[in-house]
Amino acid sequence: MAAGPSYINLSDSKSDEETWLRGPTIYGMEFFDKHCHFGNEVELTKANLDHLKSQVNDYKPQIPYYVCKMGKTTNNLTRGKMTFNKEYTEEHLKNYLTVPTTIPITSNTNAWVGTRVRINKVATRHAVITTNWPDVVMGAEIKDGDICMFCFYDGTRELGCFVTRLSN
Repeated sequence: MAAGPSYINLSDSKSDEETWLRGPTIYGMEFFDKHCHFGNEVELTKANLDHLKSQVNDYKPQIPYYVCKMGKTTNNLTRGKMTFNKEYTEEHLKNYLTVPTTIPITSNTNAWVGTRVRINKVATRHAVITTNWPDVVMGAEIKDGDICMFCFYDGTRELGCFVTRLSN
């Protein structure tokens, strides 16, 4: 029999050096967990956790935050792309992606970044940001291993996105 998801309670933690895991099969029971979708396994430091809690406490989005650890494919400055997993795409983005579209994306990580990126749903049912994604990576100074939080929002007539790199 396959193991079910793991549930982790953070309120018992005491050390600044501890890390906490979240991921597609590692769930938590903290107030922020119901507002986040973890796209891959993420190891949160105390600084990451504090930043995430603060962000969720300040703004609880209609579309859950997408939190993930960035990898080499994502940060490739010549052919980089950002891929969102199937579950998140199907549950939260598919209605916006009936045709490939461009959306505004912004970040205030270090330097303000504002551009339009192309996002579409590919045959594997993942949402993928392609065009201008390397501009976001450079402008927001996203590095391999950084944990980023994506906040998709329903703008006046289109989907938009705000990306934040969680504190290291």
